[in-house]
Amino acid sequence: MVKRKDGDPLKVNKEIIMEECENLEQVRKHIDRIDENIVPLLVERNHYVMQAAKLKGDINAARVPSRIEEVVNKVRQVANERNSSPEIVEAIYRAMIEINIELERKNISEREQKK
Repeated sequence: MVKRKDGDPLKVNKEIIMEECENLEQVRKHIDRIDENIVPLLVERNHYVMQAAKLKGDINAARVPSRIEEVVNKVRQVANERNSSPEIVEAIYRAMIEINIELERKNISEREQKK
């Protein structure tokens, strides 16, 4: 298991760097920098989704509508607080959640077949 360097699993980095760019190359460098930060966070998030799958009893437990709405409402609020589009953030999260539900179902199904 890898431990977080800062030691606080609930710490959230709220610093955002937004610079005005003079050319497309600068824009692309910022996008690349952001992607280098997003991908590890997605990997970490997926790790915990797969842990949840291990703890869920059956394939129907993969989809919990109330939890989906709770997550969507939270990320919409974060988008609002950062003067961003809650609709875009919601669409991204709903797509990611659906992918994760399918991964959870696959994991649970494979576990059930081994029994």
